[in-house]
Amino acid sequence: MNLPIQHELNLFAEELQKHLSSAALEQLAKEKGFVQRKSKYRAIDLVTLCVWVSRNIASTSLNKLCSQLEASNGVLMSPEGLNQRFNSHAVKFLQSLFTLLLKSEIGSITPISSKLLSLFQRIRILDSTTFQIPDSFKEDYPGAGGCGHTAGVKIQLEYELHSGQFLNLQVEPGKNNDKTFGTTCLDTLRPGDLCIRDLGYFSLVDLDQMDQRGVFYVSRLKLNNKIYKKNPAPEYFKDGSIKKQTEYILLDLEEIMNDMQPGETLEIPNAYIGRDKKLPARVILYRLTEEQVKKRRKDQAYKEKKKGMTYSERSKRLTEINTYITNIPWELVPKEQVHDLYSLRWQVEILFKTWKSIFKIDHCKDIKNEQMECYLYGQLIAIFLCSSTMFRMRELLLRKKRKELSEYKAFYMIQSYFLLIHQSIQENTQELSKILIRLFYLIEKNGRKSHRYKKKTVFDILGVVYDYTKKTVKAA
Repeated sequence: MNLPIQHELNLFAEELQKHLSSAALEQLAKEKGFVQRKSKYRAIDLVTLCVWVSRNIASTSLNKLCSQLEASNGVLMSPEGLNQRFNSHAVKFLQSLFTLLLKSEIGSITPISSKLLSLFQRIRILDSTTFQIPDSFKEDYPGAGGCGHTAGVKIQLEYELHSGQFLNLQVEPGKNNDKTFGTTCLDTLRPGDLCIRDLGYFSLVDLDQMDQRGVFYVSRLKLNNKIYKKNPAPEYFKDGSIKKQTEYILLDLEEIMNDMQPGETLEIPNAYIGRDKKLPARVILYRLTEEQVKKRRKDQAYKEKKKGMTYSERSKRLTEINTYITNIPWELVPKEQVHDLYSLRWQVEILFKTWKSIFKIDHCKDIKNEQMECYLYGQLIAIFLCSSTMFRMRELLLRKKRKELSEYKAFYMIQSYFLLIHQSIQENTQELSKILIRLFYLIEKNGRKSHRYKKKTVFDILGVVYDYTKKTVKAA
């Protein structure tokens, strides 16, 4: 065994045990009022059910949950007794545990070394995932409307791409506005950060705030925003003041698009965005290929039919281009790289995909609110632990073995080890380290990213140097 890897995994094991041992959980549960007196049902039993053992306490019968609890922890409960334990104190305890883990060293992972790391301190990707829940929850979790959806949950996530650290996470009703949450994240920005956001968070005010704070951004441009250039020959009044209506020239995106070839990238330097207060920015246009246009139009038709959305005729005509705005100087990122840089945002979609396909976070039946919320925060704890383990394995695999990890493959491998990890945490650090080492070898052997496809990987875009086959090592 490579001793440095063993040593690093041992440190990770110590951190996991520090927060997830039976004694640590019992102490936190007493502080939050979940445990008020000695009882056969302990804090560890709630965490076992909600995090480690049951795939879905929101769609599993109480009888089956009692069986799982007895089999794993030897605790014998009646269905009604277990039902009473899903209460507001249990929700508060799991919320507190989740917050504690987010702030712990568990999620603090060494960033992977890349060319972009030398340009940006952190690459922050913000997005949300929404899913429908039974209508009985509509009072606390009103949905976004449309298609008869009256209850829904939205989870906002901002994470750092190099390290995988969760920077901001919030559970809220499905109807809540993305842009509002995006604004609340401004206070956590640091100079040198790069923020990548989709159209749901678009705000010229927020982008201006980022620029003033020394933060870089890349965003898609909402098509209802106008693009201007400074007029080289404006008109003036007799007193020498400029006539405002002649200071800028409005650009016609459709006209520009029609002069571009599929796959072409065009930059409009020194542009200004917005009708009133104009934001100076670089504007980069990318003309989609025929295949990309077909896919986008198909997506638009689906949204119009299934989600009740209506696209304007202008929006439909402009489906053939992506319009990006950024304040990154062209010396750091040329126009040809902006499209790839923005595509890094899809990494959060991979995370959301695992949340739903592996952890089934969107599966919920008609149960009481407290049980649903215990399930939700239990799954978020499980997801956080799985993500932290995955990103740590990814960094070790790259640094020690020069191999690139498939996040999706690693997720289900780690999740399949959950029961072993849970059991070893209750024993000692040495046993947990042994499990993590086994898991590392499994991921090294079967969790590597496939390079059969020509599409750029996230490591390609970040500028990570790695060797994923012996052939490329020799070629290098």
